[in-house]
Amino acid sequence: MTVLESLKSRAGFIASGAASFAVIVGGVRFASGEPLVQPQTDLGIVIGVAMVALYLVLSDTRGGVR
Repeated sequence: MTVLESLKSRAGFIASGAASFAVIVGGVRFASGEPLVQPQTDLGIVIGVAMVALYLVLSDTRGGVR
């Protein structure tokens, strides 16, 4: 499986995970009265999602899921 095939097959999983995490973080920030957008923290979230995607691609390309 190539990197592109892996990303295509896992796109829904990655997007739904990122969206649900964003909703939870937004709800917590809203409830505590903090700004909804915090660039430094949000960059960390994006890096975390990219790391999960990288892990999934590596496991797929090494023969984990076909």
